[in-house]
Amino acid sequence: MTLKLVTATPADLPKIKELYLSAFPAVERIPFWLLKKRTKTGIAEFCSLYDDDNWVGFIYTVKNAELVYVFFLAIKETERSKGYGSGLMELIKERYQGQVIGLSAEKPDATAANNHERLRRLKFYAKNEFLPTDFYTAEKGGVEFEFLTQNGQKIRPQAYPELMAQCLGLWQKFLLPIKVVKD
Repeated sequence: MTLKLVTATPADLPKIKELYLSAFPAVERIPFWLLKKRTKTGIAEFCSLYDDDNWVGFIYTVKNAELVYVFFLAIKETERSKGYGSGLMELIKERYQGQVIGLSAEKPDATAANNHERLRRLKFYAKNEFLPTDFYTAEKGGVEFEFLTQNGQKIRPQAYPELMAQCLGLWQKFLLPIKVVKD
């Protein structure tokens, strides 16, 4: 396995869009055209994950001076459970070394139909050194998300919603309303 994380090319975008639409529920998605538009401002970027010449997934990050937020991360269904996710997490840590890296994962909820997936994701992130902070968020659809950072680094709870407002502008309150809740 020879993994590399590179800025996505125009040829990668159709593959990214297809995986994005299949991997994330509609309630969690942002219009793809808006994600692409934000990459042109420098606040966001799509990166592709390759194993040699084989495209296996992508990340979409949003960043400012305070926080790098891994907004979307997905591995192709046919490439899952092969170590690519952990490899990608290592490459993310290398790419954004010296910066606070954050991401969100649905909070466990015994009444949720996908609770086993939520627990599995949190275990995966913990294995890759992404741990809960002292706050979580309530977002669109009433879904609660743990806010995780590399090694549980502390950040200002408002850093995340401020970054999303910077990125999404006026669209933020409609597409991604965020309420920060201290644990």
